[in-house]
Amino acid sequence: MWDFFAKPFGALMEFIYFNLAFQNYGVAIIIFTLFVKILLLPLSVKQQRSMEKQQALQPELEALKNKYKDDPRNKQYQEEQMALYSKHKINPYGGCLPMLLQFPLIIIVYQIIRRPLTYVAGLAGNVISSLAGAYTGAGAGEAFVRTWSNNEITINNFFLGNTEKFYEIAGQSANLINMKFMGIFDLGITPRWQFWSFGDEWKTYLPLMLIPVLAVVSSYVQMWLTNRINNGPKKKGEKKETVPGLGSVVKIMPLMTLFIGFMVPAGLGFYWIVSNVFGVLQTLLIKKMFNSKKGVV
Repeated sequence: MWDFFAKPFGALMEFIYFNLAFQNYGVAIIIFTLFVKILLLPLSVKQQRSMEKQQALQPELEALKNKYKDDPRNKQYQEEQMALYSKHKINPYGGCLPMLLQFPLIIIVYQIIRRPLTYVAGLAGNVISSLAGAYTGAGAGEAFVRTWSNNEITINNFFLGNTEKFYEIAGQSANLINMKFMGIFDLGITPRWQFWSFGDEWKTYLPLMLIPVLAVVSSYVQMWLTNRINNGPKKKGEKKETVPGLGSVVKIMPLMTLFIGFMVPAGLGFYWIVSNVFGVLQTLLIKKMFNSKKGVV
């Protein structure tokens, strides 16, 4: 199923890598992420508009909450709250859509990073099977390159050091993918948190530890900023939340990011970092745009 969705995004990544990023994998992820953000921009603007409406409605919502403060689960309170949203044509969960779309996007990006020969190099399945067979020496087939482990990355890295054999199998017009970035980060390798196991490979794995950590920090900053910029600073003891359930997501999502970041190739964590940085800039720009429309300097 995910292959159906990954193909168009993989084609975009292939075009960027070979035509815009000068075959620099890290730069390709940055440009790819920017394209995705532009693609989702209309939804992000809609999200901000929904949050602006909810913020304007806060005094009425607070008054309603105070009216039923002794019984917040009162059915009439819930009905009046929904009637208020309906009157002002607000979907209280409308601002969550861009956030929810991040989950399938992460899976799609993971597929692209896990299978660089398919999605970035654009090699046919039979060619990849032949490469797999040459790598294992046992005629491994399509099933080998589709397993959960990152076999396409392994095969790609093997033939980076055996280019003559690669061109012999794949043809002179075929390409391999160099997944290193800045000569320090190998974005095809899965980071390890067990630093004591690095051994002689510490120069490879030590820098990669930064990627899951920075992914966590940037995730938290983006979510905190989104909540803060739309709700304003919270007063002591005040529970204030524009998007229902966002507070819980802010606490849980960074922990999930850290856990996943040490289970998948570093390229996905790098995508996360870049996406969060662009997300922060986008939030500030959209907020400034809405403030300008209101005449706020």
